[in-house]
Amino acid sequence: MTLSSQPGFEAEAGLSVAIGKMTRSLEYESRWRERVAQAVTQLDFAIGDQISIDGSGNGTLDIPDKFMAKTGYIWSVRRLTARGWTAGTVTAYRNSVNGEPVAPWIDPAGGAGGAVFTFGRGEQLLKPGDRLVFQAAGLDAAPNIWGVADCFESWYLPFYIG
Repeated sequence: MTLSSQPGFEAEAGLSVAIGKMTRSLEYESRWRERVAQAVTQLDFAIGDQISIDGSGNGTLDIPDKFMAKTGYIWSVRRLTARGWTAGTVTAYRNSVNGEPVAPWIDPAGGAGGAVFTFGRGEQLLKPGDRLVFQAAGLDAAPNIWGVADCFESWYLPFYIG
């Protein structure tokens, strides 16, 4: 009598194959969950960086390497803060001062000298190569800029906004 002709052998072999497939599937799922859990990091990309202004209260802060989403990565800007002036306007733009205005701080009220913009998840995305540029106009003092973004690899975008 051969092994394969013994009662229950085929059932056991089928069960063994099914368990092997399920084990591989669970291992894959575990690795995927670990990867996703580490996909998003919080990035402080501006920490009190100052916009130097001229005698007219005008100036630009443009540091591409610091304020830019790098190749293969996307930033979801979560918070932008400008502080330290009481008259004039500061505006954050996408890519250049001729680009899309993202956050305009206009004549802060009450002498507070600034304000905070907060953005929801995926509301203000910077794709690879996009950057923020800050422009001051008619200020009475040089403002400081702070910024925080969620940073993740481009492949994760559908999961981040989904």
